[in-house]
Amino acid sequence: MSPDAIEKLREQYAGKRVLVDASRPELMRLANLPGRVVTVNYNGRALVQFEGPDPSWHDIDPAYLRLEPSP
Repeated sequence: MSPDAIEKLREQYAGKRVLVDASRPELMRLANLPGRVVTVNYNGRALVQFEGPDPSWHDIDPAYLRLEPSP
């Protein structure tokens, strides 16, 4: 992925609240948990910190994220 594409993803997602695509089996446990995109790695994946009992960070493909509407 080119540096320009990475920067574009960062502008689109960094600092924003997201929800995961719960239809993906590997993301089902994060369904309905809002998260915040910390950054986008150089491999093009979003580093997301989820709210809830396990505030761990997850490396997720942005194709499986959707921006959460503003509260």
